[in-house]
Amino acid sequence: MTDEQIEQLAQRVAKLIINNLHEGLIADFQPDEEEELLAELARCMTLLDKHLKAEQYENCEILKQRIKIIEQKLKNL
Repeated sequence: MTDEQIEQLAQRVAKLIINNLHEGLIADFQPDEEEELLAELARCMTLLDKHLKAEQYENCEILKQRIKIIEQKLKNL
């Protein structure tokens, strides 16, 4: 085998490995229930802070209830 052939083979192998890794990462990226709940919890807490600063207390109460529900769901996982 010449150096050129070895180089071509190495590039093909590298391309196959990268493609397989990429496909594996995409398959593993599907969020599970815990990740979705944590993301929703973070969103609610961010909104709670925003509404507190704007003194929108009715919205804060709604968000507090939502946060309690999410925390309970996380405990039950």
